[in-house]
Amino acid sequence: MGIVKAMHCIVLIITKEVIFATRFLAMGRDEVMMVDNQSWVNIKAYLVDDFKCISILLTLEKLIDNGIIDNLTTMILNFLPIYGDLIIE
Repeated sequence: MGIVKAMHCIVLIITKEVIFATRFLAMGRDEVMMVDNQSWVNIKAYLVDDFKCISILLTLEKLIDNGIIDNLTTMILNFLPIYGDLIIE
């Protein structure tokens, strides 16, 4: 395992611990259009810790097919299992 993969695993573990320890959690997404007409979507978790709002970037994904809602839904559902218990059934 390379150093980058090891660091990524540690970041995932710490992020999961922070998310599961919080009492208040919201998730949101935002779309960004680049100069070269590429669309990117980021998914963030917003949580409250000791009366402070914390924003955590969970993923950044490139949209295909101009962000059609089916592709956006598939992208989000494919992302959730990365964080284990955040799976929607």
